Amino acid sequence: MKNRTRRAALMLGTALVTLTCFPLTRQLGAAEAPALRGVYNALGGTMTPAWVAQDLGLFTKHGLQHSLNYLAATTAIQAIVGGTEDIGLVGNQGIDVALEGADTVYIANTAARFIFHMYGDPAIKTVADLKGKVLAATQPAASTDYAGRMLLRRSGLVPDKDVKILYAGSAPALLTTLKSGNAAAGLMSAPITFQAQELGLKHILNVTELNIPFIFVSVVTTRRVIQQKPDAVMRYLRGYTEAISVIQRDKETAMKVMSKYMKTDNRKILEAVYEEHLPVFQRVPLMTNEAVQAVLDVAKSPKAQQVKPEDFYDNSFIQKLEASGFINSLYAR
Repeated sequence: MKNRTRRAALMLGTALVTLTCFPLTRQLGAAEAPALRGVYNALGGTMTPAWVAQDLGLFTKHGLQHSLNYLAATTAIQAIVGGTEDIGLVGNQGIDVALEGADTVYIANTAARFIFHMYGDPAIKTVADLKGKVLAATQPAASTDYAGRMLLRRSGLVPDKDVKILYAGSAPALLTTLKSGNAAAGLMSAPITFQAQELGLKHILNVTELNIPFIFVSVVTTRRVIQQKPDAVMRYLRGYTEAISVIQRDKETAMKVMSKYMKTDNRKILEAVYEEHLPVFQRVPLMTNEAVQAVLDVAKSPKAQQVKPEDFYDNSFIQKLEASGFINSLYAR
């Protein structure tokens, strides 16, 4: 009888220790998980993969501690270069700073073409009508700046000579600039386009349909982070590619997350943003020479003509995910 009592007490004690330690084990596991500090640089649809991965806990699912902060494009890339942030969704700025000696590198594609509409004064019918007028962009070397300059050249106009470029600072500020009449036209994406329509501005050009190759938005980090935290980078891209699969398979979930970050419950706006960006997101989001070369062709640094596109990106992580069957498994449901 005494032996049975001892055995029962021992089993009870073991059970209590297990129950007590299990939460601690989970806490230690979370604490030991690799971590990355992430950023996104706009309140538009191209940021949806990062939003979905964060909001649905996909980064956590794949064993990554990940914070997500909003920073404007120029500030975001400076933070990544400086090390206060590790990884994020930005545009061509990763190449601009790399040409100046930074160790930035793109590791996944998000949008490899401009996603813009040009709105402006109702008197403007074509881009050529901007001669002698002002075109608004957000910031120097931002995608609005490069796209605007490319469009002007396509219409036979010389930027800064035939057409003045005015930098508003942000997309909302750009809209204010147009409203006040300080610029004749400007480039913007949804949902700002809906506000432009409400203000009575004229739709001049659908730039997206021109399919102009460019690093509009892609995932950028530094070679330092890749060297120090390769496992964390791979976990990030697992969450990122799974988020793309959610966007492609589950419209309602994607729009719910977009609603949260874009701070609107207007279904018309959300559906328009979703439908415009859906074709842009790729199952296997590889960087391309074509999109990188397009940035190099318009970069202001003289070094841009002395380098190769493949110097600025590393597709190895996405290639490994594809070869492992992970990406295909996301769609076999």
